[in-house]
Amino acid sequence: MNFAAALIAGGKSTRMGKDKAMLDWQGEPLWLHQCQKLESLSPSRLLIAARESQALRPPDGAELVLDPPGSDEGPLGAIARCLRLAHMPVLVLATDMPQMTSVFLRSHFLCRQRGAVARLEHGFEPLCAFYTPAMLPLIESALERRELALQPLMSKAAELDLIDVIDLAPGDEHYFHNVNTPTDLQLDRSTAITPLTRLHRDQPAAAITDVTAVEEPLEIRVEGRSVAVVMRTPGHDRELAAGFLVSEGVVQRPRDILEISQCPANTDSKGNIVAVLLGGAVVNWDSLTRHVFSASSCGLCGKTSIDSVFQRFAPVRADWHISPALLWSLGDKVRAAQDNFAKTGGLHASALFDLDGNLIVLREDVGRHNALDKILGFGLLNKLLPFDQHILFLSGRVSFEMIQKALAGGIALVAAISAPSSLAVDFARDANQTLVGFLREPTLNVYTHGQRVRS
Repeated sequence: MNFAAALIAGGKSTRMGKDKAMLDWQGEPLWLHQCQKLESLSPSRLLIAARESQALRPPDGAELVLDPPGSDEGPLGAIARCLRLAHMPVLVLATDMPQMTSVFLRSHFLCRQRGAVARLEHGFEPLCAFYTPAMLPLIESALERRELALQPLMSKAAELDLIDVIDLAPGDEHYFHNVNTPTDLQLDRSTAITPLTRLHRDQPAAAITDVTAVEEPLEIRVEGRSVAVVMRTPGHDRELAAGFLVSEGVVQRPRDILEISQCPANTDSKGNIVAVLLGGAVVNWDSLTRHVFSASSCGLCGKTSIDSVFQRFAPVRADWHISPALLWSLGDKVRAAQDNFAKTGGLHASALFDLDGNLIVLREDVGRHNALDKILGFGLLNKLLPFDQHILFLSGRVSFEMIQKALAGGIALVAAISAPSSLAVDFARDANQTLVGFLREPTLNVYTHGQRVRS
């Protein structure tokens, strides 16, 4: 079919604080990344709606559709200008939707005779939609009345049968995720769209895309010295660095850290360096190495080595108790909050709850120890440590390392849906921590200090 593709790149980016079109995305400006995505669909015309002040240089064959001077019609005006110019159906895509794929656009929008718009949990998504010339009179009428809101327009178009409403399959909403703030930009680095071939016993091979968890190295520098390189999922890197230093016994209070900064991205580092300036904490540089606790089960062997941990972190003291029913309720709460696990199936989670079962913070990562370090860093940076009135929930197995980190945060009860190692049990017993494993209703195993779990 003949159709035009239009990139909407002229937004004011108020919440981002800088032009979203110019953000770096996988080594190139975001607007160009999106433009190439549309170009791969082989449209009859490729349009880029933008402001003149952006000074975009469109690729060969693309056409700029500039906002008129002083225009305040927003994206609705840009869509109207593209429809007027194209004289054919127009596939619209916003600059700030980098997770959208050409495969999804082709299979959900370009297969239709009428316009199409997806319906998300919060409403319609009109900036990734298929518009036909039949919709132009409705749009022109709204512009004349200065009714620039897109949601009511989509509702009216659906009511008049000018546009098909696409109800998304479970898990598809991530394609429409908007990058609106610097935090969104950081979090978006945690997943990637990956092409693959799916084989089925009774069907032909199919080329599809899947969402995978991103794994990249993070170098942690303290006072200018590189002290660790951890493989982690990008996001909450400042918390990860702070939590790492808490669990290694370098810092104990917020004032021990003067500043944590993410080094600017460049060709080599991609922003994967965090620099920490200390506020007076004394560092034993010889002992500050990640490899001490890096093995799959634990990196310490023997009673003498375990005793050395207690020289830094005293056993916990907590005389409260909770019910088994409260513990069984935590798993559903974690699953409901695990956005990226629902997309990828490849991330560990650490979650912190208060004694009433309220979720305080959840962090995901490809490394279970990184997810817990992010929890500890959250506590330090928000002046919440020690977590002595809280429950730690782990989505996987429990190693010695995880119990040691929990002790560094003052956590008295650790509950996991999987098994603990023998050394984790020994350590928890000595640290006066309650360790719960195989938390799967209607059963759970209490390995140590069971007085904190009773009906």
